Amino acid sequence: MEDDPLLTADEAAELLGVRRQTIYAYVSRGQLQRHSEPGTRQSRFRQSDLDAMAKGDRARQPGRSSPSNRTAVTSIVGGRLLYRERDAVDIAGALSFEQAAEWLWRAHEGAAPAWRPSARPGSEAPALPLPDQCLPLDRLKIAAAGLGAVDPLRYDLSPHAVLAVARSLLPALVLALPAQSDGAPPPAADAGFAAALWPRLTASAAGDDRARLLDQALILSADHGLAPSTRAVRTAASVAADPYSVALTGMSVASGLRHGGSSLGVHSLLTDIGRPDRVEAVVSDHLRRGAALPGFGQPRYEGPDPRAGFLLGRLLGDRDADPDRLAAVREVVALVRERNDEHPSIEFALGALCFLHDMVRGAGEAVFVLARCVGWIAHALEEYTDDAH
Repeated sequence: MEDDPLLTADEAAELLGVRRQTIYAYVSRGQLQRHSEPGTRQSRFRQSDLDAMAKGDRARQPGRSSPSNRTAVTSIVGGRLLYRERDAVDIAGALSFEQAAEWLWRAHEGAAPAWRPSARPGSEAPALPLPDQCLPLDRLKIAAAGLGAVDPLRYDLSPHAVLAVARSLLPALVLALPAQSDGAPPPAADAGFAAALWPRLTASAAGDDRARLLDQALILSADHGLAPSTRAVRTAASVAADPYSVALTGMSVASGLRHGGSSLGVHSLLTDIGRPDRVEAVVSDHLRRGAALPGFGQPRYEGPDPRAGFLLGRLLGDRDADPDRLAAVREVVALVRERNDEHPSIEFALGALCFLHDMVRGAGEAVFVLARCVGWIAHALEEYTDDAH
């Protein structure tokens, strides 16, 4: 139609304020229809479809049954990840995880409300007997469902109520993970979220430096735009699912091996390597089996993943860590960089964190989903309040 022009991929990307690759990602997900120009292999996109995406396509979403395609929570600009227009790496260097969460939720700084387990009645999940081999993420999913089941006010979707749930849900989820050492003293009553989480991931002593390292890993994992788990979360929130169900939805999608679960593969690979002289042999055997190396490449950045660069810099600068393990991590990164010109992702950094500090199997997944609960709640709030449109 003459009044509905066809635009090129570059023009479509400019109109929506996204990268060209994102336009084709919309096509692959069935969110945008591609039209072929006669006589060429070039793709064209109807301006009406693009305008509808830019507006959230409210006219085609009666009853708000579909999520928005836009968000003000995070963006990636020039190789930088921004949390509400502020560099996520800068936030990791300046704020605690609780303060970063408040920034993502409410876009303001200042001391976060105390996140203490059992901060209010009913904030502990019902106890269920689970076998020891259960991964931490299995426990977190069961806990999220249980916590929702015992909250009679879970369908109050006002911002104040949702944030109250978020601030009690996160520490309650930590309590769902068993302590890794019977003899370790419990964290102080006023300890931060990361300090409370550390002894449930490893029997290794924490100390302020390592608690702060975990704090920063949580901050850098908190959100990454409209990732698959976040899209699922926004779909759940768009039909008024309660915040516990929103978190459970995100956890279920994030458990995929190509999403939050990839740190599990990194941890296993590094554990198989163990020391630097085994890097080439183990990597070679891994590739011979036809398996891709986990934790490398992040298509949303043209260069290195800034989250991984920051976190690996902190990890590899720990003089108290096992020197053989530190050297093994460095050798893997250098080998892949030299042979494939690929950079490590945040999932590789999480797997390295687990490896260097003797964390339980699946600890990286747990860190990822606990952190991402913050981003999921921020996106759910956009859907609940319609701020994104």
